[in-house]
Amino acid sequence: MPVDRSNYPGVPDDFPVGTTLSALSGAQPKMSLIEENGKFFAPGTSPSEVIAVFQMCEDLVPQMVAYCQRKLPAFDGNRQAAARASLQGLISKQWCTAAQSEWIMRKTVEQLEWDICINAVTISDSNPTERP
Repeated sequence: MPVDRSNYPGVPDDFPVGTTLSALSGAQPKMSLIEENGKFFAPGTSPSEVIAVFQMCEDLVPQMVAYCQRKLPAFDGNRQAAARASLQGLISKQWCTAAQSEWIMRKTVEQLEWDICINAVTISDSNPTERP
């Protein structure tokens, strides 16, 4: 289902928006929805939830810039290896989704002005649990 980006003012179009799994108890069929401003959203896609997660992810970018700069010597100056390891660490923290972690690392690499292969900051499409 396409996402109506007009619901998320201030959130860039490349920021990943996805639903959060939910379960409701009982024998009757149910559908988990969030009501906000007279509209219904799947959990994780309401404007307040998306904006809150975006702000958290946006706040992590400068922190990851400093982290990557500190870790670069540990990888003998190999920027791609440092970025890949940083992405793996960020995903393992589970502060946000893997797609949002990729977004954070893409923005981090842009701010660092590192010319590296985009695959260094992308998880495998064929196996979402695989870490580069």
